[in-house]
Amino acid sequence: KKSFRPAKPAPAAIPLTAEAIPEDGPLTPAQNMMLCAGCVRCCTYVAVEVDAPDTPWQYDQYVWLLYHKNIWMYVEKGNHWYVQFETVCDKLSPVGSCTVHGTHPVLCKKYDARNCERRGELSDVTARFTNGDDLIAWIKEKRPKHHARYLAWYTKEHAPAPPAKPGAKP
Repeated sequence: KKSFRPAKPAPAAIPLTAEAIPEDGPLTPAQNMMLCAGCVRCCTYVAVEVDAPDTPWQYDQYVWLLYHKNIWMYVEKGNHWYVQFETVCDKLSPVGSCTVHGTHPVLCKKYDARNCERRGELSDVTARFTNGDDLIAWIKEKRPKHHARYLAWYTKEHAPAPPAKPGAKP
């Protein structure tokens, strides 16, 4: 009989900094680098908050957006809507480093990696849409009154034009 031998544990990774990570307050660059080690996710998309839709044409605009490649939307608690564009920062090198570090945008400098999507739960996200059909199905299920208004508006917008009256100018 062969006996099972557990694998030897891998040696502990050497942290990039000996600085402890505080739960709140500002982080040092070294602390941020430690938290971000091996990840560049925040450099591969842009998310923009947009108005929460409440009219048929707004839903239609979002359906149109979602029919485009590399775009998706999500809703967070409190009815906060976001459009996310999957696009890589031009200043990200092929090896995953910032080529303008030190003169990078303040938004990047102020980014708090403790709140990174890979670290925390995305429990604030209540809905995700990767295409327009997802959004229409969600409206139908979660907002039936909005869906009814959307369908009525959509049907009217797609109705054939009435025939021209005789003698009317085009």
